[in-house]
Amino acid sequence: MKSKNLLFAAVIIAVIGFLFFLSSTARKPPLIPSDAIHKNLTGIRACAPCHGPGGSSPLKKEHPPKRHCFKCHKKA
Repeated sequence: MKSKNLLFAAVIIAVIGFLFFLSSTARKPPLIPSDAIHKNLTGIRACAPCHGPGGSSPLKKEHPPKRHCFKCHKKA
């Protein structure tokens, strides 16, 4: 019985360790560049001209909701 409990605990620890590893290696959003263009950004209205449809660097279709830029992207 004791060996079954130890095996169960080892499996649980391995699963938790594996999930932690996956979460720590997940792709992180790119940082906002610290160049002159991005220096004084304050909100989505500042991002939309370049990163909106028809802008010089539009976001891909699969990009998450586009109204929360600073929730994921941090300044460099």
